[in-house]
Amino acid sequence: DSARNIQAGKRVGLDTVLVGKSQRIKGADYALENIHNLREAVPELWEFDIKSEVAYPGNLAVETSVTA
Repeated sequence: DSARNIQAGKRVGLDTVLVGKSQRIKGADYALENIHNLREAVPELWEFDIKSEVAYPGNLAVETSVTA
């Protein structure tokens, strides 16, 4: 992302990746020349726990159409 967005993302607690630069800037957790290096640089993005479940903290609205 851009330097401005990297810093904003870091302020709200996101992990950040600067793409297009090899040197990290303030707030960037990673700096990559190319997005294709992401899997090598951050392999934990591809790891998952089979037991993990998606949970929704509140009610989930579902739109349904009815023909009468």
